[in-house]
Amino acid sequence: MSKLLVFDVDGTILNSWGGYERVVMDYSQERGLPRPCFETIKKGYGNAHAHDFGWGVGRDEQWQHMLETFRIAERHEMSGDPRHTPQLFDGAGESLIHLKDLGHTLAIITSKAEAPLLHLLEHHKIARLFSAHRSINDVTRRGEKEKPAPDMLHSVMRELGFAPEGTVMVGDTTMDVRMGRAADAHTIGVTWGTHPKEYLADAGAHHIVETVFGDVVRTVKGIFG
Repeated sequence: MSKLLVFDVDGTILNSWGGYERVVMDYSQERGLPRPCFETIKKGYGNAHAHDFGWGVGRDEQWQHMLETFRIAERHEMSGDPRHTPQLFDGAGESLIHLKDLGHTLAIITSKAEAPLLHLLEHHKIARLFSAHRSINDVTRRGEKEKPAPDMLHSVMRELGFAPEGTVMVGDTTMDVRMGRAADAHTIGVTWGTHPKEYLADAGAHHIVETVFGDVVRTVKGIFG
């Protein structure tokens, strides 16, 4: 029986961190800011006011810098320049195709803007695999709250006709896990992206995959027998 498998994008399907690091280094140099601590940015993503990233400015200002660097990185991703195009994690494309071939319904929920999201899905020839998506644009378009609120996941479940017990949220951050838990869905945290295992466990991930993307398929099969 078909289940709903919902994926985050950056840090889960796409290996976009290296490109973001380059943007932050250039951005900081151009503005005379110190190079921030990238490990702190990784761990503090989603809760920026609780961390000092080392940019030498106040918490409100560093959050604005982070937002601007996200926007710059997304513009780069849409440039068509292969140097700025994040690649799929090893095994991601094959695993997504396999899950689709098993009869499951796939969807995306991301904090990314819609335009770069659709551009990258088409670039990697995986857009056809997904039956729905939610992006940062849906905050204004649909009035849905961002992760870790369950709004977007509830919205996708309603659109595609799935109940929480038949839904899995897969992501690399505590925000993905907390959204899934808040929506009463199954949750899988992956450790090759932004947040380490202990963060995902503290957030309440039902399952954690530390190995390869293909093990997400095995975990899904284990959840539903």
